[in-house]
Amino acid sequence: MLDPNYEYERLRTNVTTPEDAVNNILYNTPALRQGPVQRRTICALVNNHPGVLVQVTGVLAARGFNINSLVVATTEVPDLSRMTITLNVKKGSNVSQAIKQLEGLVEVWAVLDYSDTAVVERELLLIKMAHHPPGDDGSEGEVDQKMKRHAHRAAIKSLAEVFKAEVVDVGSQDLTIQLCGKSSRIDNFVKLMKPFGIVESSRSGAMAVPRSRINFEVESEDLKIEEDGVDVTMLPPG
Repeated sequence: MLDPNYEYERLRTNVTTPEDAVNNILYNTPALRQGPVQRRTICALVNNHPGVLVQVTGVLAARGFNINSLVVATTEVPDLSRMTITLNVKKGSNVSQAIKQLEGLVEVWAVLDYSDTAVVERELLLIKMAHHPPGDDGSEGEVDQKMKRHAHRAAIKSLAEVFKAEVVDVGSQDLTIQLCGKSSRIDNFVKLMKPFGIVESSRSGAMAVPRSRINFEVESEDLKIEEDGVDVTMLPPG
């Protein structure tokens, strides 16, 4: 149970008692977020024809759903396209009715709801960061100013390495970083990069495919029946 008299410290280290260690863990564990908005991921397999995108988005817009991201491209079959749509909807919204309406479109082959499915999700981010700190115009300055700019670039690169991002372009005033990962990971990366001065950014939107199944047979020793039975005459009485 949380102690209301415990003095909370943001990064409390070098605790010496079990009580302080437990309180430190409890107070630094983030609470479960249960907001009114729920994220839904929908995949639609459609014909690669003009106007299909307008039909799909029109159905969602008519039901009041705001599209968070939409990725569409052809598949290995040239006449088939795959749409991955993410929606931020309020809890209790009838998304299933919108899915049924999408399936009723002539150009739509199938619609899959990945919201409660184990999927592999990836999104691509290209973000351009300034070489100089916010408030610095980037002009030639004194030695101290150059040292601050060098430390600024080093901090950006260090944070990018933590997220396993890659610097793909460098200019005289800015650099471009590429990051591929889950949407939540990219959200956190952008939030941490914001204080360093974001020039511009571009996101591809989330793409998702179901995780592969693993089928194998396990032979349990507990289920094996030995051919040689137990001689009951060798057992002790009782």
